[in-house]
Amino acid sequence: MDAKNKIETKKVRSNLISIFLINTVVLFTLSLIGFIYLKSTSVESYFKENVLVSVYLKNNSTDVENKQLIKFLNLNDDVKEISYLSKEDAAENFSKEIGEEFVGFLGYNPLLDAISVQLYSDKIDVYSIEKFIENINNFEFIEEVEYDKPLVNALNTNFEKIGLWILILSIIFFITSFILINNSIKISIYSKREIIKTMQLVGATSKFIRKPFIWTYIKIGFLSSIVSVLLIVIMIFQLSLQIEEINFFTKINDLIILVCFIIFYGIFTSFISSYFITQRYLKLKFVR
Repeated sequence: MDAKNKIETKKVRSNLISIFLINTVVLFTLSLIGFIYLKSTSVESYFKENVLVSVYLKNNSTDVENKQLIKFLNLNDDVKEISYLSKEDAAENFSKEIGEEFVGFLGYNPLLDAISVQLYSDKIDVYSIEKFIENINNFEFIEEVEYDKPLVNALNTNFEKIGLWILILSIIFFITSFILINNSIKISIYSKREIIKTMQLVGATSKFIRKPFIWTYIKIGFLSSIVSVLLIVIMIFQLSLQIEEINFFTKINDLIILVCFIIFYGIFTSFISSYFITQRYLKLKFVR
């Protein structure tokens, strides 16, 4: 009898461990997709804000005029950051690249003073950039303004497509994750159908029978969600070390929301599934 009880105990433990592992994998994958969805905006901002609008100044522009333009740009709400490069520094950098002193050879410096402008990501579209250029063209000492128009169009088009596919994938896996967790609990409770029947025969109430099942799967859901959250945090930390250009912790509120959602989802799904599946077997007159 003791040997039989040990075997049954091992089966139950193995069954619960299997559910824990399935739930953890499902919740971790859901966390990963949720993280990608939340951080896709940050990644998009990173690429867009690396698009530079180059403002070239006329040779006869004065330092006062240059400072006036720089002040105007710094006060512009669309501008994230600017950098000024004098034609002398530009010539020096170019000479280093080609390995030859071209200014002495030509007898003059053909380059112009330049200001590189980084706009905020929500202003990186052709309409906004053209409007920005129109505003600064009022300064008569500006020679030319350039930006990579094909790149801007490509970034906007591609990120719109990526955002749509991430949203669709998130919805699909959200539904799939519920089905997977529900089925794992369903199989587990099915294996205990004889216990449910026995408890009914001895007069136990439905509430009394349901309670230990629900509580067990809630605990598994909670532990699975905690482990999945720890795994996603470790993964994010490793990514931040590997890709220093992108700060994955810029919006800590998004991460907190994701963590809370995964924990709530793990508990709620386990509760709903275990409640209704147990209720189904309680209503059966004969459990086979």
